[in-house]
Amino acid sequence: MEMQVFESRAAAERDVAREIAGLVRRRPDAVLGLATGNTPTGVYAELARLRREEGLDLSRVRTFNLDEYCGLAPTNPRSFRAWMERELFVPAGIALDRVCFPDGFEAGHPVRVEELPRVCDAFERAIRDAGGIDLQLLGIGRNGHIGFNEPGSTRASRTRRVELHPWTREDAAAEFGGLEHVPTHAITMGVATILEARAVRVLAFGAKKRALVRRTLDTANDPAWPASFLCAHAGVRLVVDREAAT
Repeated sequence: MEMQVFESRAAAERDVAREIAGLVRRRPDAVLGLATGNTPTGVYAELARLRREEGLDLSRVRTFNLDEYCGLAPTNPRSFRAWMERELFVPAGIALDRVCFPDGFEAGHPVRVEELPRVCDAFERAIRDAGGIDLQLLGIGRNGHIGFNEPGSTRASRTRRVELHPWTREDAAAEFGGLEHVPTHAITMGVATILEARAVRVLAFGAKKRALVRRTLDTANDPAWPASFLCAHAGVRLVVDREAAT
């Protein structure tokens, strides 16, 4: 796996945003796989700046988000969809009818658990119908998860309902006002789905990510560390700042 080290997080974020901008300028209807959380915020802010100051047109891109909590309506301010609208879609001018989430909601109502496999299959089919993902953004969770593919996920996994690891829920507790309010399950894009993206950019910033970066580089195809499945992808690049570099 190639690792690209930048002197600062801001420099790394600018580089990734410029790469996305270049892709979109070459192909205005490019398909992007997107992540939520603190890690990609600077990339999204830079894309919004490029739109505002340099006229980058993102109105025709298609986007597929990695995951969503089960039971949260798209209008819930803690949902990933609402977060993406605040952080990227509205500031960067991405058309909301061209975004797709595995959110488990239809016609404003949650789909029953037994019906979720159908929703997950439809999400996979939508990615295929769009021609596949051109560039996928990822972070690495502290237990090695990518998306919500927690330890124990397999290389062949597809979009599905998953139970969240205790650490994952702990990391989200502050956002939800306490651990007891954090959903216990989510829907996530699968490992196999992620690996079908033509390019993958894995972002890791800060000293707290250093051990995660090292384990990802030193591990291959280990279900106990899902990020290790990325090692065999020819189009993966691990993008880190100096503090996260090993």
